[in-house]
Amino acid sequence: QLPATMDSYVFISLFVRILNPKFFESLRTKQQLGYIVQMAPSETENFMTVIAYVQTEYSPDYVRSRIDEFFKTHLEWIDKELEEPEFARQRSGLVSNLAEAPKTLSGEFDRYWHEIILQRYDWSRREKKKAAMEAATLSDFRKFVKDHVANASKLYIEVHNISGSTPKQPKEVDADSIPAPVDRTWDGPDAAHTFRNSASWYSKGSPVRNPYQRTQSSTPPASKL
Repeated sequence: QLPATMDSYVFISLFVRILNPKFFESLRTKQQLGYIVQMAPSETENFMTVIAYVQTEYSPDYVRSRIDEFFKTHLEWIDKELEEPEFARQRSGLVSNLAEAPKTLSGEFDRYWHEIILQRYDWSRREKKKAAMEAATLSDFRKFVKDHVANASKLYIEVHNISGSTPKQPKEVDADSIPAPVDRTWDGPDAAHTFRNSASWYSKGSPVRNPYQRTQSSTPPASKL
């Protein structure tokens, strides 16, 4: 997750739009890890987040390793191989989406309600997003991905099957199939209670310090829930 700035919105939206088809092709079509495989952006009061979903019969650790490997490989692809025509095409698609008028009254309501939920009340937010998206460049996108996305903290959420069935095993296991270690694990209601009591909480609308201003050179450790 990253602080919810306009740059974060623009570049996270581009990041997901460019990589989501590749994420599906790699984990669903080629590796056949599960039927539901997708990537999506999420915007909350203070954060922009990239969410990667995989519903699978394989063990969570193995799937986590495949997700990590996908991002490692494709962060390098963005930095070295993503071409200007492809970037411009995806940017144009997002600009067109932002320029669309709501098709229903409920659609228009949802746009305004989102601002109310976030207590931001920026009724021209969509127009500002469109202008910022139009101004985005490939060089700025690459810099954002390298400086912020690559160094962002990660949270893995696992929902386990309670039937007791044995997870499927991959045919081949190599070094890339071993997931990176997490710095802490929360498991069960007691852990949730402890986390709730020990976490730092912010009121809506209050500024949140950017954690990446102090650790640009290292990747924050991951956590698992």
